Amino acid sequence: MKALRYGSASISNSRWLAYTSAGVASAFAAANSAEATIHYSGPIHRNFKGCQAANFRLDQPADFIRLKHSSFLLCDSTFNGNAFFNVAGIAGASIAGFRNDYGCLSASNLKRGQLISSRPLLPAQPWPSANLAWRDFNCPGQFRGRTGFIGFKFNDGSGDQYGWARVQVGGSHNFPFKLIDYAYGDVGDTIGAGQKSGHDKPELESLGGLALGAIGLLAWRKSRPQAAH
Repeated sequence: MKALRYGSASISNSRWLAYTSAGVASAFAAANSAEATIHYSGPIHRNFKGCQAANFRLDQPADFIRLKHSSFLLCDSTFNGNAFFNVAGIAGASIAGFRNDYGCLSASNLKRGQLISSRPLLPAQPWPSANLAWRDFNCPGQFRGRTGFIGFKFNDGSGDQYGWARVQVGGSHNFPFKLIDYAYGDVGDTIGAGQKSGHDKPELESLGGLALGAIGLLAWRKSRPQAAH
């Protein structure tokens, strides 16, 4: 019986070690990628209303994000305003978003720290592309009266690059909005929503903490007297 108990403990410990080793390996792999360059725009706070639109450059001149305010009526109308987002890349681009039952493409409102590459990404379309807030009740968008992060991917011909843009959308029927800031990584980087540098990685810290905590627990278990088993 005693040998069986030790054998069971040995199997448990070996499995635990395998799990924690895999966790540490994942954490270090993520750390290596996260240390690469992240290009942060700095504060922008550009307002959009009354049918205004603007492009903001990414890596190459033909790579950019575009934000646009539009209206079904006159551009100075206080009703029926819409907020849209798009991204362009020389070799393709996508937006973290979804289509509803009406076929409407909307950008997902991401939480800070969510990895852009882990989100569903849909190919960017000609305008109006992904909506942030729309008067149409069949396609309302997830940014009405909210501040959040838009995730995107673009390719300038050398590989996929991920980024985010933070916007604040008003809650009125006209939906004026503001681009607060944005950032993107180099080819091969992972980047979380709101991440401004390689040292700013909340999800990575959580993963590493879990892995290191698991190692500490395993060491504590192994250091216990044999009588404790």
